[in-house]
Amino acid sequence: MADGFCGCKIYFNVTTTKFELYSLKKDNLTISITVSITDHIVIYGYENGEIVKNITGDFDYEYYLIINKRNTKWLKIIRRLKSSDEVKELFIKLFSHEDCIEQIKKFCSRNFIKYEFNVWK
Repeated sequence: MADGFCGCKIYFNVTTTKFELYSLKKDNLTISITVSITDHIVIYGYENGEIVKNITGDFDYEYYLIINKRNTKWLKIIRRLKSSDEVKELFIKLFSHEDCIEQIKKFCSRNFIKYEFNVWK
């Protein structure tokens, strides 16, 4: 519960489903990709290590893929999903591997699901 700008009480009833989609730990590379689902989807990726430094020039690399509320609804419609747990199961089934971000982008493009992809440098 929070106070609104008008002094009224605002009640939040948002369920969040969070899970790790992919993880890898080696001597010279760590990758962690997590998903958070509410009425929209946020996929956060973090990579660090010598391999990342050789490719990007920085020791770490962070990125977000965001599917807004409208496009999350569209995803649920076209895949006949009713809940965030069903979205989670879909993502685990289709995308829980090393190139998951690229596969999610391709999946979204093929299914007319708009997304934002941002890299934090």
